[in-house]
Amino acid sequence: MATLASHLAAVTARPSHRLVARSASARHRAVTHRPVTTASSSSSADAADASTSTSAAEALLLSRLESVSKTRGASATPADERAIADAVTALELAGGLERPATREEITGTWRLLYTSKSDFDARNPLGSRVDGTAPGIEGFFTSIFGDDDGRKMAEGVRGSSSPIQRTVTSLEAFTIQQAIRLGSRTGKDDRVDQVVQFGENGHLRLSAAASVDAASSPSRIDFTFDLAYFEIKATPLGPLPFGPVRLPYPVPFRILGDEAKGWLDTTYLGENVRISKGNKGTTFVLVREATDGTGVPLPYEF
Repeated sequence: MATLASHLAAVTARPSHRLVARSASARHRAVTHRPVTTASSSSSADAADASTSTSAAEALLLSRLESVSKTRGASATPADERAIADAVTALELAGGLERPATREEITGTWRLLYTSKSDFDARNPLGSRVDGTAPGIEGFFTSIFGDDDGRKMAEGVRGSSSPIQRTVTSLEAFTIQQAIRLGSRTGKDDRVDQVVQFGENGHLRLSAAASVDAASSPSRIDFTFDLAYFEIKATPLGPLPFGPVRLPYPVPFRILGDEAKGWLDTTYLGENVRISKGNKGTTFVLVREATDGTGVPLPYEF
């Protein structure tokens, strides 16, 4: 790919030895048709190069995620992880929208394609209790989702540094999304939701009040979890006879204080691709959920 310097050199270069032998009229025509490099054209060339570079970096990252996106990275090998990390870095360096947390483009529904692995922090009760256990939760999950998936989900809650990272990210049949709403008039309605849709069985919603300090941290969304529940429509035995049932998520956010707080730094924001990093060191790659009928809409009004 041509650099900006080589592009400008090509635009402004002219074969002066041939101009000497030309007639005055020929010289006039040559001057008339010679491209003139102005600040405006230089800026346009810069923008075109940047756009091409960014598009190529996005394509590279998405191609490297193809083999692991169904499991959101849980099936990635060490070689996969390194290749994806390199592609993430390349896209971050290519540059996206500036001050991403303050941009309207960050709002909407995003689908999780990839989450990096992070070490389990047993002191974090958002992923498990303080002693690392989750009493009774295995039975809760298996009764709703069956023995196999229920056991995986229970293990995820006990062994995760994040309630959205390990609970269900390896279950291919589920859709994991993040919905962002910012810029409300008072800020009181600003929220970040993590949503896990279990097909026709129901969904899990982890919802947090959100805020952005545009002056000091224009790339960061701060959040505090204050609402979480399962909405169950069916079990392995079939649909619930009396309609959906809402069950509270087994994490007492209200009494956790600072443990219920976190932040999300967006290191790249494009029109349809986003890279964010959480306060626990996890990298997330998301794509905007399609709105043309091919995407998965949120299961509730947001």
